[in-house]
Amino acid sequence: MYGVKHGRKCVIHGKLYIKLFPTANVTIGNNLYFSSGWAINALCTNKRGILYATQNARITIGNNVGMSSTVLWAHESITIGNHVKIGGNCVLIDTDAHNMDYILRRGQHTDWGISSPIVIEDDVFIGVNCIILKGVTIGARSIIAAGSVVTKSIPADCIAGGNPAKVIRLL
Repeated sequence: MYGVKHGRKCVIHGKLYIKLFPTANVTIGNNLYFSSGWAINALCTNKRGILYATQNARITIGNNVGMSSTVLWAHESITIGNHVKIGGNCVLIDTDAHNMDYILRRGQHTDWGISSPIVIEDDVFIGVNCIILKGVTIGARSIIAAGSVVTKSIPADCIAGGNPAKVIRLL
């Protein structure tokens, strides 16, 4: 599996794209369920999931995690805790992917911009079509409403949503 370290009972339905730079590190716990593409999850509009990790980046996925057509793009690190559910078509990206300086964007080489780790703590539920951006921690047991863009950390035990996502209420 492309050097991916994984536990028992990891199930991938459909085709999952995996692009790892030689020094990237991906570790998956037990009981991962990942659906990806062609009508496996009706909410995903046939989009395939992707694990993408650049030089020295880390993706760590805990035990009993489920996700559908999710994109995990790590330039530094993405950590997903245990018992996390990530709804269809979500994107977690820990980098700007391109520099804010237009001069640096003109070059032919990748101009990564700023990166900062993403941490999803245990028992989090992220609704369909969410975007989780660099530097965000989502606290344990929190729920992120469908379609949210999470630009700042969300505390434990709350419901958050919107663009940008804000705490709606405590659980």
